[in-house]
Amino acid sequence: MKLISRFFSLLFCLQSFSQTTNNSEKIKEYINTYFHYDREIIHVQFNKNIYINNEDIVFKGYVFSKNNNIPNSNTTNVELVIYDDQQQIIQKQLLFTEHGTFKGGIHLSEKFKPGKYNFHFYTNWMNNFKEDDSFNQTVEIISKSNPYLFETNEPNWKTAEISLFPEGGNIINGIINTVGIKIKDCNKKGLEIMNGVILDSKSNEVTHFHTNSMGNGVFYLKADLTEKYTLKINSEKLNISQPLGKITETGIILSYNNNLTKNNLLVVLKTNEKGLQLYQNKKFILLIEQDGNFMQQEITFNNNKTEQSCFFDKKFLSNGVNIIRVLDEDLNEVTERLVYIENNIAPTTTLEAKATANDSIILSGKTEVNKGHLSISILPEKNVCVNQKKSILGTFYLNAYLDKPETNTYPYYNPNNKNRKQDIELLMLNQNKSKFLWENIKSDPPKMNYQFEKGITVSGKVEKELKPNSKNKISLISLKDNLFEEANIDLHNDFKFEHFYAQDSTVLAVQMVNEKNAAVFTKIEARVSRNEPRFILGPSFENITCPVLKTTDNVFNFSTPKPEDKVIELKGIAIKNNFKKEVLNHKNSMSAVAKAFKIKEGEYRTVLSFLTSNGYNTGINQNDNSVYVRNGRGTYLGDSASSPSIYIDDILVFDFNQLLNLTLDQIDEIYIDPSGNSDVSASGHGTIKIYMKKGQKNNYFRAKFTTFIVTKGFAQNIKYQNSIFENQEEFDYFGTLDWSSDIDLKDDHKDYQIKFPKNNQKEIQILIEGFSEEGQLISEVRKIHIGGNS
Repeated sequence: MKLISRFFSLLFCLQSFSQTTNNSEKIKEYINTYFHYDREIIHVQFNKNIYINNEDIVFKGYVFSKNNNIPNSNTTNVELVIYDDQQQIIQKQLLFTEHGTFKGGIHLSEKFKPGKYNFHFYTNWMNNFKEDDSFNQTVEIISKSNPYLFETNEPNWKTAEISLFPEGGNIINGIINTVGIKIKDCNKKGLEIMNGVILDSKSNEVTHFHTNSMGNGVFYLKADLTEKYTLKINSEKLNISQPLGKITETGIILSYNNNLTKNNLLVVLKTNEKGLQLYQNKKFILLIEQDGNFMQQEITFNNNKTEQSCFFDKKFLSNGVNIIRVLDEDLNEVTERLVYIENNIAPTTTLEAKATANDSIILSGKTEVNKGHLSISILPEKNVCVNQKKSILGTFYLNAYLDKPETNTYPYYNPNNKNRKQDIELLMLNQNKSKFLWENIKSDPPKMNYQFEKGITVSGKVEKELKPNSKNKISLISLKDNLFEEANIDLHNDFKFEHFYAQDSTVLAVQMVNEKNAAVFTKIEARVSRNEPRFILGPSFENITCPVLKTTDNVFNFSTPKPEDKVIELKGIAIKNNFKKEVLNHKNSMSAVAKAFKIKEGEYRTVLSFLTSNGYNTGINQNDNSVYVRNGRGTYLGDSASSPSIYIDDILVFDFNQLLNLTLDQIDEIYIDPSGNSDVSASGHGTIKIYMKKGQKNNYFRAKFTTFIVTKGFAQNIKYQNSIFENQEEFDYFGTLDWSSDIDLKDDHKDYQIKFPKNNQKEIQILIEGFSEEGQLISEVRKIHIGGNS
């Protein structure tokens, strides 16, 4: 668990002095107040991010508590808003979250035209804070009707833009300055440069630099105020020359060394000789903080040295990005730097894939966490549908604190990237600031105007006028979820069920009952409502000013679907049949597996005996003389065996006593569906529908309840299905081998297996994301060779 508001006043520094108690206490109060309320942050794994327009988009979400560094179990409602590339809302979903995870998806339809779409996930609670902890993911939808142009890995060199990030914000005269350099194209893609130079006014090279594949680099310059420097790059792909910028007379540079032994962080304040005179005996505070965890130390230029140093023990710093601030005596920020602290050891994951004799693949994995939740996407080796690699570590430890979040964070955590620590150091250097502004922390703490949304609200009104002191109540029933709840009716005949969890399309029933629990007939108006919060900060989609480069040399043409075999009509033969087909009037209201019975004239036995002869156990309960109808397959369960949903003329029967004296001569049709697929309100217990003959009086079966369908509830879970591809090449480039979103690891069961069709794969791509209940984060992107038969 993160150390909250831990205050250290004794640190080993190169000089010793007393700290201003008043300022120290103020800083402590500012930070404790600003970070008092827990913040949640979201990461979402998609199975890929390029989809054919007849596929399923599926995802698994993870919600993290920033104050406690564990899954946020308080969250239940996560909002999803989907935008097209014109930032028009295409669809909204409410996602049910439990134990810090949620899952969902979309069956693509014609509503989603080819193009790019932005998925934005957030909660209402996030609106209390100025910093954006929501999650954005861009996906591309393509059509088989059009050729697909593969994106080139080459950046758009013609749009190269250079940004400089000197330590302290300025290049200072007379001392060696560390200057970060970032080179990106208009799509924010990094440009790797090998031969950049800094020239003086006489075209002499004074220093040189290079950038990595993310476009980040650094150079060191002893600046001269009288010189004019030029930054120059002259290569085959990029030829650019621009002034370096203004050199300042003095200032303060904030530097650090994050690679010392004994787990120490060395922080250094630098100035030049002029600054030494200006800042002599002025007190500054070095503050290192992340969320509510912080350390502080006073430092001053009082010994005639232009460099002042201080050590911090990294075991007391939080994992991920920490903000180092220099504050003056009035607690105004002078400058800041970001430093990445890596104290946690990532859990190890072992993976092995073997082909089986029946042309399947079994992926065996083991992740060393006590209790955890994982999601795994398995793609063909040649799959091109993952052009953004977002890591859960990058979301929670990196982007959670950056003013300009990174799109591709996995390279900074890839164990196969030998330069990843250096890459993170360069990324930290090339940041102007964090997204947590000191002025906000000091003077504008959060105002808690938005609540944790939990579930939906079912409310309504009863028509029947109630007597004073009536003890009547409203019952809310969901057969699908075996749910039964009660609420009081107020003086205005209104009732309300709050924090109710129901999926869209769920059938709910409400009825009024008296103090004896007997149903009382009355008209009831019922509705589902919920707060649909918008995200106050708005979706933070980057406005790309230029199209992504695609190469015409690498085009994929989808196969034309094979035409269906034509139906040939044969004429000249007429077959006459005098058989009169039995007409079933309500067959369309049932599933295909339902048995249909047309009741013939002269049938006088009871409906209960009819059901007994068709696989159900019926009778009268000896305890309360009530009629029961139970699934015959559950005989060994006795009274706990499940009951089917029974309808009379499409009215759901709650009281089976109504069946006691019902005989077949009153009945026209009976339908029996053991699967329950004929009824959205059932959950596998079966459905029986009874239809009375015309002219039969059925006032006795008048419904004493009102049913309604949930339309503003939680999105229904979808069962992922692979799309059909015309040939192996299409599948290799665009298909998905498997998507597993519900891998739960236990203390004594850390291993897992996934079985899926081989589909001619010799190597597969594995994308794993997840976290443990203790807050350990898991993120893996691997290619695995397929072994022999197991």
